[in-house]
Amino acid sequence: MPILSALWPILSSYRPSAASDRQRARRFGAFVPTYYPPAVWRGPKDDREAQKLYNHVRTVAFYMDAAPVLADAGLPFRAGLDDIISLVPLYGDIVSGVLQLYQVWLCWLFGVPLNVCIQMFFNVLLDTLVGIVPIIGDILDNLFKANLRNLALLETYLLSNAHATATFHILLMPDSDTFLPEPRTPKPTATSGHAPRWSAWFGFGAGTETAREEARSELERERMYGQVRKTRRMDRDEAGFAFGRGHHSGPVPPSPGASPSGGAGGYAAQMQGEAEAEAEARRRAARPNGSGGYATATPVNTAAGAGAGAGAGAGAGGPPPAYTPN
Repeated sequence: MPILSALWPILSSYRPSAASDRQRARRFGAFVPTYYPPAVWRGPKDDREAQKLYNHVRTVAFYMDAAPVLADAGLPFRAGLDDIISLVPLYGDIVSGVLQLYQVWLCWLFGVPLNVCIQMFFNVLLDTLVGIVPIIGDILDNLFKANLRNLALLETYLLSNAHATATFHILLMPDSDTFLPEPRTPKPTATSGHAPRWSAWFGFGAGTETAREEARSELERERMYGQVRKTRRMDRDEAGFAFGRGHHSGPVPPSPGASPSGGAGGYAAQMQGEAEAEAEARRRAARPNGSGGYATATPVNTAAGAGAGAGAGAGAGGPPPAYTPN
């Protein structure tokens, strides 16, 4: 009865239908609340399964330690299924500890090294042993949050481990204490019209126009084809992007400079080729027709370049410039 009396204010203020509909309707970029793994007996075979497995591990961690349904109910502190089950003396802590080992097993499927898995297991063991102590143990258990700690260890492994970065290319959630953080609307700059978020990708060189254009092209490719070049954290202003859900359902189109394997070198060559073609098209459009510079220019194999050249020639009163290959 004391437990029921303590939970009654939360249960009476919670509206299940409204909260569940809100959670089902929301997502954050590549992260979608996932309640079952792609497989429980093997690791992910490709990036799509790796993204789904990460989404599932994060969903399990938050529902165990900071359930969004309890946050929607107006609970003044973060709590999850682990805290509720642990209210049952002794047996509840044991059952909660067994459930938390499920997350450790999923991280093992992700290829987390043994030493990190041992650290995860120690977090679960400490959480279980502390929770056995009545009242004080439950408070410390709520503050410790072993599942969120293990989630942070998994994210560190995916971002920094050489084997993980070479094997998986997925998008992680921003650093946040909430299940689905509030999105941030990007503020465009005065010169380019785009948000200055590219510095997180390209370091100190992100202030140049070329870096911004490359980062914007990279983001558009991720959104359209669902192919991430390197595992990274999403920004707050990417909440509304549906990565890999564009209107293109086939493979990424090949480029003249791309390698057959489609590796990072071919990807960079493709981006560089497109950037050079766009720059050449802009130069052609701005150059006067009578300068004679078109006669020796290398042709641009894009409709934009051809259209720009034709428009410049027609606007000057003469025929379109003739393109002569080098």
